[in-house]
Amino acid sequence: MFDMAGVGKRISSARKNINITQMELADKLNVSFQAVSNWERGVSMPDIAKLPDIAVILNLSIDELLGKEG
Repeated sequence: MFDMAGVGKRISSARKNINITQMELADKLNVSFQAVSNWERGVSMPDIAKLPDIAVILNLSIDELLGKEG
């Protein structure tokens, strides 16, 4: 099982590191800013089909995004 809160914190931190808003990330992913907010708060997880796009935008690997240790 994935740690939704941990994934959300990584998304939030990486998003802030590249200086984009929740709205800008949402626009790039064709989702609502509420969806991004829910991910970042650990309320929900991104759709699995969105993970590669999220990882590319945030300059992370999917493993890093999901918190998998190397």
